[in-house]
Amino acid sequence: MNRQHRDAPLPIAAPWIFHAVAVVFFLALVACHYDRQTGFTQLIVFGDRFAANRLPQVAATRPFQLQDSRGYDGQFYAQIAVSPLLADAGLNTALDNPAYRSRRIGLPWLAWFAGLGQTPWVLQAYALLNVVAWLALAALLVHWMPPTNATALLAWLGCLFGVGVMMSVGRSLTDLPSALLIAVAIVLAERGKRLGAGLAFALSLLTRETSVLAGVLLLPSQREDRRAWLRAMGIGVAALVPLAVWLLYVHARFPSAPGVDGDNFGWPFAAMLGSLEAVYRAAPQHGWHVFAAQLLSTIGLCVQFLYLALSARRSWDERWWRVGAMFALLFAVLGPAVWEDYTAAARAVIPMTLAFNVLLRRNRWWSFPLCLLGNFSLLHGLAYLLPPTWLNPP
Repeated sequence: MNRQHRDAPLPIAAPWIFHAVAVVFFLALVACHYDRQTGFTQLIVFGDRFAANRLPQVAATRPFQLQDSRGYDGQFYAQIAVSPLLADAGLNTALDNPAYRSRRIGLPWLAWFAGLGQTPWVLQAYALLNVVAWLALAALLVHWMPPTNATALLAWLGCLFGVGVMMSVGRSLTDLPSALLIAVAIVLAERGKRLGAGLAFALSLLTRETSVLAGVLLLPSQREDRRAWLRAMGIGVAALVPLAVWLLYVHARFPSAPGVDGDNFGWPFAAMLGSLEAVYRAAPQHGWHVFAAQLLSTIGLCVQFLYLALSARRSWDERWWRVGAMFALLFAVLGPAVWEDYTAAARAVIPMTLAFNVLLRRNRWWSFPLCLLGNFSLLHGLAYLLPPTWLNPP
């Protein structure tokens, strides 16, 4: 019996209606964060425990803030966006880790330009940049995932509504925009536009330095000559220059700041298993639903890792596989500092999730169940785009 095409094709109009409904649903969730007084600053998640250290010009706009909360990382990048040259002396105390946060300058600079340098506008622009990135990624993914069957639709949803992407949008973080720039670099490289791919890669590095792992997308296939390899490596080195210059500037501005936390990395999968054990032990106090959410999402990430690992023999020519494999290696060695909150691990490897869904064979009998397993984090992802006032009622 032929089992190659169990996933039947969909009617021509149905997939586009599905896509439109998903986009409208996403925008409706974003609209729930709007407030007449504070605009969209709910998406930044300022916490009142950092209010005393906040930049005065930011405090004067009275952004939305959670009570009795430390808030989240987006509040620091949003304040950098107000002074992207790092000239404001208040950044020394307004940021929890000035040198670390200031490395990721791409998004703050874009927000500053979009807001014309006016603090209230800059904050609104910063809050919405992840929303724009989500919409751009939704359109771009159709290039690799034409909506021909149910597996393709599920894979598209898995890329856009997984917990890593949803948390990046709901907390105004750098993860999704950097993943979008990697995807742009890949599509440009596929079309032979090497310089454009190098520029997109350089921008992704300025947005999030772990994007350096995606540098393999610039490499040609094994069949091409030495000149092509040398040209690709030259473009890669050139793409690193803006980040290197910026890091030197950041070091000059914050010379005594601490370095990277060594707990960001560890023995393969040790931190992941330790995190699951800790959440399991705490489940009687915090609720078994918390453990179930982390377990299912972790299973999904492990399925993605295994699929990319088992695809290694046939996939060097696939730029998405190369990028996904590099982030799969990162996933394996993420340390305790990242796994304190498993959603941080999911955010760190968004390119692995994208690669899994792009490369997944969608014309096999096992395609849909495997796609479902790999995207278990869909079950928890939407919670991170609910307004914080719903998740933390007064």
